Amino acid sequence: MAVAALACAASATVAIAHHSFSMFDPAQEIVLEGKVVRWAFTSPHTFMIIEDAAGKVWAFEGAAPPALLARNPPMTGDTFKGGDPITVIMCPLRDGRAGGASGLFISADKVVYNPADAGCRANQRIADWPAWIEKGYKSLADAKAAGEAKAQ
Repeated sequence: MAVAALACAASATVAIAHHSFSMFDPAQEIVLEGKVVRWAFTSPHTFMIIEDAAGKVWAFEGAAPPALLARNPPMTGDTFKGGDPITVIMCPLRDGRAGGASGLFISADKVVYNPADAGCRANQRIADWPAWIEKGYKSLADAKAAGEAKAQ
């Protein structure tokens, strides 16, 4: 009985640690454009890997596949293909590496997808981001400076 209780406590600690998003900076939402290198529709998290115009490769963590299948529009393993142009709104890694939490993906035909897990709140502005990108904003800070986004 004691061993079972200890095993349950240990697995709960691992589950909590797995779901920490402290490595991402949710106060920053940044726009990146590039081409899809790989869309990994895998559990427990999806990953979007893109290459920007300068040739830098970026990786973004998103929600688990079951959650993405239920969103509107839904995402599947075939939603994005290598070479597809894409715009990613992301919350960067705090340590400065080339990656972050997925906020929104916008396809070349202007479809806005919500791949976000709890690491980035850009999906809370899903109606705002397409217009902000049209205006040339490259970050949430740009939208705030223009008076179009509330401070959080």
